[in-house]
Parts: sequence; structure tokens; C-alpha cells
Amino acid sequence: MKIHVLYIITKLELGGAQKVCLSLVKGVQNSGNSAILISGSDGILLNESKQHSNVILLKNFKREVSVKSIIGEIKNFFQLISQIKQLKKKHSNLIVHTHSTKAGILGRWAAFFARVKIRIHTIHGFAFHNHQNKIVWCIIYLSELITSFITTHFVCVSSFDIATGKKLFPRFAKKHSLIRAAVEWEKFTGAAKTNISDSTVFIFGTVACFKKQKNLIDLFKAFEIVYAQNPYCKLEIIGDGVLRPELEAWIKQHNLQERILLLGWQKNVAEFMITWDTFVLSSLWEGLPCAIIEARLLKLPVISYNTGGIKDVIIQGKNGYLIDQGNWQDLAYKMIYLIKNPDKLHDFQEFNQDLSDFNDSKMIKNHLNLYQKLTQ
Repeated sequence: MKIHVLYIITKLELGGAQKVCLSLVKGVQNSGNSAILISGSDGILLNESKQHSNVILLKNFKREVSVKSIIGEIKNFFQLISQIKQLKKKHSNLIVHTHSTKAGILGRWAAFFARVKIRIHTIHGFAFHNHQNKIVWCIIYLSELITSFITTHFVCVSSFDIATGKKLFPRFAKKHSLIRAAVEWEKFTGAAKTNISDSTVFIFGTVACFKKQKNLIDLFKAFEIVYAQNPYCKLEIIGDGVLRPELEAWIKQHNLQERILLLGWQKNVAEFMITWDTFVLSSLWEGLPCAIIEARLLKLPVISYNTGGIKDVIIQGKNGYLIDQGNWQDLAYKMIYLIKNPDKLHDFQEFNQDLSDFNDSKMIKNHLNLYQKLTQ
């Protein structure tokens, strides 16, 4: 029986959830099945989405939650229900699969009211976390808790999210699967065969949106210490976002304009990453960032805060270091240590690990198997 899947996401920015969603749309279509995408009309990946057929862009479907525009939010919700009902008339066995928090809650409830039987949600890290005030945490958690009762199945990308789901949501243990969020496998494994790093400059690099979540100021403070002892090092950051003015001001204030480079969003991330010596990350909350997998496919050591599901891939002292959140001094120390110990750097680079679960073809196959199972 042919599978018909509707994917829902709010914003097509250059993030892991968005790339996974677009990869699934392409993979399901290429498998001979049907895939439809509903998204907001913003984001750097918007042009890429237009390459696929069956893409529906909702102009007012925004990622941000706005209490001030509650009427607009209600209109968006009913528009989503209407779109799903129209698709269900064409495909009686329609599956709705949501990604990201807001799209996940609105999409699953819209599917419920449209009488779609199979409602799947992928957890790319829960939106409630320890860095929120209690009121915000409770609102998000209760929204997810109530919505969990109408969720047919959860897809998790990390063991951390599975443990959280089992602890906080009834019946979660009986209706979840671990399917890794894939990366562009051939692009990164192919680039790994090319080593063009400059031995005269030690380059630290990261991929991050400029948001509170990524906590880049901690990374900047760590790098300032590293640079004071090693003036031939640099920090390159691929990304952009609302905090750019604040980050640029910090860099200027500390006279590091020539050493901390904000490269903006780049589509050919691998071409930049292969010039780096070590990948660094100071996030406060995560699922399992695709950039961590991409770094390891390129044989980059990783120094990161021990956040979310990162420990599924980074093994302490084997292919990188995991640092307690907020301890940017230790982050700096480990960065300096790898500069001064090239043998350890080499050992981390050559650490052999099986990352085949993150192959995009395997991710698509696992999803197709899940859809078939749920529709039987």
C-alpha cells in the first residue's frame, strides 16, 4: 500500500530538524510514496523546499509563539486543520508527522481534529529545560503532556530524549522509536578524505544559530583565554541570528575581530569544516546536533558542554571532551590542551566509531518501516 505522509514544520531555517524534514520529504518521494510538506514561508532553506513538489507554505505560520497575536494564532490553527482535511480527502490513510515544538503541538492537534489516525512527532530535544523559569517550563511541559495523549508515536534522535520521555510522559515507553537524525552522508564522508588544514594556524570552529540556546558568549570567553596563550589560533562560527549585534559588540569590545570570525550561514558547511582542527560547542540545551555528527565524519575532535544527547556520540577522552555546562574555564583548558598535545589530537581524529545510523539512506529506510508498521 502506498504511503502518504504530511510533514509539518514552522520555519525552514538551517537547523537539524529542518534538514531532517526536507531529507525525509525527498526520500519518501524517491521511494515511490507520497510526501507533502507544510511550513511557514520564512527561512534560508525555503528555496530548497521549493525544489520538491507538494509543498504548502503558510504565510502566517511562524515559529515564535505570540500572545499578542492570539487571534492570528487561532486563524493559523484552523487553516492548518482545513489543509489537513483537504489532504485527507485525497489520501484516506494520511500520516501526519510533525517536527519542532510549536509545529508539533499545533500539527498533532490539527491532525486530531481532522480525524487523521496516525500522528507522529519527532523530538529534536524537548523545548522545556532547566534554563527556563518555572512558569515557562510548566506551560511548555503541560502542553507537551496533554498532546502526548493524542500522539500515536514518538521518534527520538537521542537516548537522552528517550529517558526524559519515559520519565515525564505516560505510555511513552510503549510508543517511541530511536531513529537518528541523518546528515548528508556522502558530502561529509567524501570531504573527510581531503585534509586542507593550515598547520600554522589552529582553527576552532562551530555551527550554531545566534540564540540563547547556543550560549556563544561562553565559547567567546573560553577562546579569549586560549588566544592569550596561543596567538596563532582562530575561532570560526558558521551561523547567524537575532543575537548577532550582541556577539559583534562583544568581539569588538575584546579586540578579537581578526580572531573570531562570524561566517554567516553557509550551504557548503563541509568545505569550511575540513579546514578546522577541533569542533567546539557550548550549548545549554540540545537534542543531538547534526553538526556533532558532521564533525566526527570529518574526523574532528569535539570539545562540548555535556548537553542533551551529545554523549551518544562523544566519548570522554576517546574522540573529545565533555565539559560541565557553564564551566567555560575548563572548556578553555581542554582547547589549550589539544593545541599543545598533537598526539592526543591525532588520537581523537583517528578514533574509530560506527556512525552508520546517521546515514540519510538508513534514516529514510527506518522511517518507511515505521510508517508501514503503524498503518498495518
